[in-house]
Amino acid sequence: MKPIAPAQWSFLKRYQGTLDSKECLSKRFGGDGCDGRIVRAHMIPRSQLLQIAEQGHVHAVPTRLSPIAQMKRSGFQAEGIGIGNFSTLQCFCARHDKNLFAPLEDVALTFTHEQLTLLHYRAMAAEVYIRGNAEDAAANEARKYLSSDPRREPFYEAFRIHSLAAIAAEEDFKRTENMINLSRHDEIRAAIIRFRATPVLLSVGAFRPLYDVIGTKLQNFSEEAAYIGMHILTVEKMPAVVFTWLKGQKPSQRFARSFCLQPYRELTTLAVQTAFEYAEHTCMRREWWTSITKGWRTRLLNRIEMANRAASVPDEDFLSFEFPLDDWKCRSIDFVK
Repeated sequence: MKPIAPAQWSFLKRYQGTLDSKECLSKRFGGDGCDGRIVRAHMIPRSQLLQIAEQGHVHAVPTRLSPIAQMKRSGFQAEGIGIGNFSTLQCFCARHDKNLFAPLEDVALTFTHEQLTLLHYRAMAAEVYIRGNAEDAAANEARKYLSSDPRREPFYEAFRIHSLAAIAAEEDFKRTENMINLSRHDEIRAAIIRFRATPVLLSVGAFRPLYDVIGTKLQNFSEEAAYIGMHILTVEKMPAVVFTWLKGQKPSQRFARSFCLQPYRELTTLAVQTAFEYAEHTCMRREWWTSITKGWRTRLLNRIEMANRAASVPDEDFLSFEFPLDDWKCRSIDFVK
């Protein structure tokens, strides 16, 4: 493995320090005060992780920058990660994490309007936290160079990309938070795809769909910035893929509809491809990961590597179905208005 230069390690350390910042996002837009103790909040509920864990571990590619930097030289690979450390961000205080998400943690997941709103809110919180901190880190690094210095360009480009995404994410997050504060959940929209299989993969994330799964362009990020949440969870001991978005966000709705219109036998592969490309928090059962072919593992890991490039823009056919990876046996598709 080619060693990482000391200057790169120095930057990674500063960058990760920014991404490890602590903030309770629930008070960013006027929520009530918090107790001040920020916790590592799970983006995927611990109760869900336990359903696919083996000896307290799930299989995933690390998302912290240091191992990512190493993997860019040695090749991306999945490894066992303890469920206590997987999918955690320091973006809620202890009280808000417990009280806000009790309807997801303490009762069965049945996809009520309240649960769907909270799922979307948590996915958007992760996006706001990651994009905002990445924006700050890139800006801090860019300020070290004169505008004419070519070393400034990659940091400025990263700042520009993360800034546009952060603005869009905060607007979606604020709107969702207002719904929660008013106890109104009538503006959440969702597509719920239920499968009949043993759960092997969990994923949570939010992204701006540029193209749908058949390559139709959905939006221009300089003009529109619709977000969609993606959640692969376990319901009644079987997998479910859930897309969430807010009322009026046509690009998000069109993405979900294009996904759901594909043949049932293709939906599992499309869900896995999308999770590896766009969802920050994706993990799987080790037995399932090692059972798929080396070629498929390579393709999925390549998606993660490309997603970690600040200037990466997907092609129109990037999510298009290739050939079957797995089939969890789709049993129903429902749209929630």
